[in-house]
Formats: sequence, C-alpha cells, structure tokens
Amino acid sequence: MEKIFLINGQEIKVQDYQHTGDSVSFILNGQKHYYMLISKNGPEMILDNGGRFKAAVSTPNREGDSIVMSNGREAIASAAGKKMKKAGAQAGGLTSPMPGKIFKVLKETGSEVKKGEAILILEAMKMEHSIRSDKDGKVKKINYKVGELVQGGVTLAEVE
Repeated sequence: MEKIFLINGQEIKVQDYQHTGDSVSFILNGQKHYYMLISKNGPEMILDNGGRFKAAVSTPNREGDSIVMSNGREAIASAAGKKMKKAGAQAGGLTSPMPGKIFKVLKETGSEVKKGEAILILEAMKMEHSIRSDKDGKVKKINYKVGELVQGGVTLAEVE
C-alpha cells in the first residue's frame, strides 16, 4: 500500500507501507526501512530504527520546543506529551529558533519567494540555520541586518 507522510512540512511518498503491532516498514527510494513504533497520536507517529547519531539541541523557546540539528538536517522537538506542531510551523520558519547572529541575508525586501526558499541564514551554536519562507509570496520586511544578534522566538522576516 502506498502512503504519504508529512515530515517537517514536506510530503514523502512511500510504497509497501505496513503497520503491524509495534512495527512499521515501508520502501522509500527503492530501499526497505524497518522501524519500531514508539508512540502514535492520530496521524502523527514517532518511529525508532535503533540507530544512533550525534545531534545539537537548542534551549527550548517560549512554547517549550527545541530545534534538533543532525547531519545538516533540522527538526522541531516538543516536550513529551505536548501536542506536536502542524506542518506550517516547521523548523526554519520566519522566527529565530534560538539566539544567534544574522550570518547572511539572501533575499531583499520585495523579492519573490517560494515556500521553503531560504531568506536568510542565522548562525547559532556554531551552525548555520536556514530561515525559510513558510509560503509563496514576496518578502515584506527583513527585520535584522548581517551581524546583528537576535533572541530566540523573534520575527526575523515577513512574507506576504
């Protein structure tokens, strides 16, 4: 059976999806994947493949969410038992995920942007975080300049 997952706001299509008891398997890009189901809340699942990896975790913002960075990817982690955020509130939205410094501004006010396109880059925890548009539109405002320090949770840019 084919199934579509929504992961950090991106649709991922898998084939041969099977969910039996605490085990989930599927084929993605021709490769078979096996996972243990840790928890399920409606359509949202937390899966474990037994792998280990190093990750950097930010200090939680006002809502209690932290950014997790590993192997060049970012995700939002929520406190256990807390309802997970909907797809539009993905990592790299238009707010600062954590305190940092504006490293590079990629788009100017008035520029056309597509959903997911990087607008600026925030340097935090010795890593670069792409701040991406949450929708198609025009950059209405860039609130900070290169080199400025920002707090976590502040609005960095606006798209209309």
